[in-house]
Formats: sequence, C-alpha cells, structure tokens
Amino acid sequence: MRGFRVQLALIVVLVAVVGALLHPLALLLAIAPFDTKGLIRFMEEVRSVIADFLGWGVLSLLAVMVLFVVKGRLSRGSEPTADRAASALARQPRATVAITAYNDAQATAQAVRDLLRQPCVVKVLVIDNNSSDGTARTAAAAGAQVITESRQGYGYACIRGLAEALEVADADVVILTEGDGTFFADDVAKFLAYIDHADLVVGNRVVRGLVDSDSQMDYFFTWGNMAVAMLLRLRFWDGRHLGPAGLMDVGCTFRAIRRQALERILPDLVVGGNHFSPHMLLVAMARGLSVVEIPIRFRRRFGPSKGASQSLGKGLQVGLVMIWHIMTFRLRPSPRTEPATRESRSEPAAADGLATVDEHGVAIVSDRT
Repeated sequence: MRGFRVQLALIVVLVAVVGALLHPLALLLAIAPFDTKGLIRFMEEVRSVIADFLGWGVLSLLAVMVLFVVKGRLSRGSEPTADRAASALARQPRATVAITAYNDAQATAQAVRDLLRQPCVVKVLVIDNNSSDGTARTAAAAGAQVITESRQGYGYACIRGLAEALEVADADVVILTEGDGTFFADDVAKFLAYIDHADLVVGNRVVRGLVDSDSQMDYFFTWGNMAVAMLLRLRFWDGRHLGPAGLMDVGCTFRAIRRQALERILPDLVVGGNHFSPHMLLVAMARGLSVVEIPIRFRRRFGPSKGASQSLGKGLQVGLVMIWHIMTFRLRPSPRTEPATRESRSEPAAADGLATVDEHGVAIVSDRT
C-alpha cells in the first residue's frame, strides 16, 4: 500500500502533464496542411476527461480532509496517543563523527579540525574512498582516525563509517557528514539538541536565509529535493502531519543517529551509490525510528562536486534513481556488518604501532585483502 501511494501520485502528475500538453498540441495540429479535425476532436475529448478526473480528484481530497478534521475534533482527548518519542539520554550526548571523503584533502582536514573543537565530539573518523590527492594523510595529520573503504561509492563509505563509529565505546551518538566544506561544524550542537527527542536527526538545506546563494542548492536541486521528499512522505504517510518528520530535503548528508537506533538499522543499509541518503531514511522509517528534520547552514563546497550536484544531468540521473528506490523499496534480510578488526583501523599521531605509516610518518589504514 505504501508503494502504491507513490505510484498513484506519479500517475496523477503524469496525467496532468499530458492534459496540459494536449492544448498546445491541438493548436499546432489546427494549422497543419492536412485534415486533423478528427484527431483534434479526439484530443479535446481526452483533455476533457483528464480535466474531470483531476477536478473530481481535488474535490475528493478536500472531502477526505474535511472528514479527518471532523473526526479529529470529535475524538479529541478520547484516543490515547500512539506517537513514540525517543527517551532522553541519561547523560550529555557524546558523539563520534564519521566524515566521508573523496579527493577533498584541504576541506576534509579543515572539517576535522573544526569538528574536534566541538565540546561533545569524542572522536572524528574519516572514511577515505580511494582518494588520490592525499586526503588520508592530511586528515590524519589534522587529528582524525583514517579508514580506507576500497569499494567505490558514497553509500559504501557511509556504511563503513557508521559501522566503524559503533566501535567507539565512549559515544552514544553517531554523526555522519561529508568533508567537502559545505557544512558548519557548529551545527553539531543543533543535532545534539534534538537527539533527545528522536532516534535520527537529519539536516535540511532548503531553508531560506541559511543557504548561501552560490552553493549547489540552486533552483533545480532545491525543488528536486523537495519533490522527492514529498514522495518519501507519501510512502510513509501520516494524515495529520502529511508524512513523517515534515521532510523537505532527502539528499542532505549531515545527520545524527543514536547508537541503539544505528545498531537496529545498520544490517539493512545496503545501497552503495549516491542515493544512500534517502535509502537510510527509508530503512529508518520502515524500522519505526522517530525522525526529526532541522534547518542547517549550507555554503559553497571546496572544489568540484563528485556527487549528484556535479551537473544537471548527473542530478537528474540520481534523482530518478532516488524516485525508483522510494517506489520499489522493501526491507530484505542482510548480514549484520562485522566490526572492523584492530588492524584495519588507524589512530592519529599516537597510534599503537599496528597501523601502516606512510613516508610522512602519518598512520594510514586500508581494507585487508
């Protein structure tokens, strides 16, 4: 039923587009040098049917909304609330930050330094996804624990980072972000302020006044994220709140999750590509986690983008993959991610001697083969 709502919404949009195109097409056919009266008459009839369909659909939607309003008023106070709020943490939250990085040496190193200055951050991990520009070296020198994920792909780097973050015993919150310089480390405090009220807190980059005008969140990517977010809300529809968490931005890569919640969903995280962000949201909602979206600041990235925002074509491709994934998503059994061995992790500066050391004397690790 959840997938059916998304498909129905897409069908309605498609029908509306077809209906809108029929009128200018009929005008063009009217000036054609051959007889098109029969075809134009047929097109007008189809357009009339579409208009009736959409009109009755709007009236039906309004009628359903009125029924929900009346029902809610009549049953106010008589029904126990079924909403589950996450229980408060027993202490001030302490976070491990996992940064995904690919050929962003300077930006990633600066992100590490900024994040380590945050009072509740106990450790910063950098998941180097086969960078060739010295990202691993500069990140380790800045104070991060560097881990190389050999499987190429943003999603694989995220999954590895989340799994490694669970190995940090001192942290009860895991923060996932990117090392491209687009996010502000100070916003960590926002995520931790809301983690008492939700299992998963995700960032929102489509809030006016918080997003720099020269960032990659232009009209195309802002509207696209909002449109795909509405489909995800339809998939997990809630009549009162119009979907879970009031989601408006499915592609934001800055988010925080409780340790216990991450342990629940980590085995289900399997997407290795650029559509990992909505995939994680789908898994979280399917597993019943409470999700909150918060506004964050967003600025222009350092260097060229390697993800969806590198071009309109790439953005459209990733967007279509996201839509298809939302339509077809099903939880499937997957083996629990095995914790990495001690030899597959490195510590900055004061390493215990088990990690490899490059020519600069910096500890760097990679997957065991």
